[in-house]
Parts: sequence; C-alpha cells; structure tokens
Amino acid sequence: MLTPEQKKYRDRAKRARRELYKEKETFGAARDGSGKRYRVCVYYVMSCAPEKAVEFLQWFSEEFPDDVGEPVFLLHAALAYRRTGQQQPATRYLVDAMLSNLYLLPYLYGKPLARQDIWHSSNWSDTTYIAQVDDLLDTPTGEERMWFKSMFESELFTALRNYYIETFHALLDTRDVEQRQQLLEQWHAFYHVTLGPGDNTVDR
Repeated sequence: MLTPEQKKYRDRAKRARRELYKEKETFGAARDGSGKRYRVCVYYVMSCAPEKAVEFLQWFSEEFPDDVGEPVFLLHAALAYRRTGQQQPATRYLVDAMLSNLYLLPYLYGKPLARQDIWHSSNWSDTTYIAQVDDLLDTPTGEERMWFKSMFESELFTALRNYYIETFHALLDTRDVEQRQQLLEQWHAFYHVTLGPGDNTVDR
C-alpha cells in the first residue's frame, strides 16, 4: 500500500504521462515545453514504481531520441533500471548523470566535488543545480549511494570524467568555432568508444 507521499508522486507521474500522451495524440508528437517529460520517470521511481518508470523510458527514447536529458532525470533512470535488475542500462544512465552534472553523484554519497575549472554549458551542469532539485534527491537508498561512489571511482567513470574535464577545460578559453567543434567531436568519439557497443542514452 502506498504512503500518502508515494501516492502524491504516483499521481503526479500519471498526470504528466497522460498530458504527454495527449499531446502525442493531438499533434503527432509530444510538445513538452515545461519539462514534464523528465518528471514522469522521477516521480514513478519516487513512488516505488521502477517498472513503470522503465516502461515510460522506453517510450521516451522513441519519442525524444536526441534528448540529452536532465541530471535528476538521468539519475532516476539509472535507479529505475537498477531496481528492475537491468545493470547495463543502469550503468549507462549513471554515466550520463555524472557527465550531465559532475557534482551530483559526489554530493549524494557525501563527498562534494569542488567546482571544476571548465566550461559549464548550462545551469544544469553547474554546482547551483543541486540546490534547485534538492527536494528530488532523497530517493536513493544508502546502498545505492555507495553504488554511486563505487561507480564514480571506477576505472570507466574516471576515464570518462577525466577526458570530459580536459575537454571542457579547453573549451573554457577556446573561441574559434572550428576548434570547439573539433574538441567536441573528439569527446563524442571517446565517449562512444569507451562505453562500447550498445544504446547510449545521451550523445554528449
């Protein structure tokens, strides 16, 4: 039986999903200008329905194939897949959660990361983002927070993070458009090669 808090989030997930499906039915595509596409997964996980979150994520991937995602959305997508026993997509979503905001995972396991000397492409990638979504960050269990720590410190995550920091540090002072494009192309290639074959959730 759901607690009142869980029911609140389950209702929010259903309402946001219903609105997206209605947009799809009416316009032929979901026209989500408010970001509710990110909240469906978050709210389902917060209401202890990871299987419903995964079901929605499959629709999301088809409807928004080029969507880079929001950090808190990517985090909850990782949790949804892990809680349903699907480790590979869980790991890939967690990689993308880390790359979308370097500070999020360390914050969640209690060792905040100092602000990096890099180009932050939006407020989503900056340290200030965490305070904006703090009410959505109680979801992970203690064990899941330790998973964040072990993955963040793993060889795979460290290699991706270090190259990301190197690239976005260079972008901080690079103004030439062609040089910036070259740096980003090299980063994208490294990302895909390092992760290996499979469906990447985010093309960063």
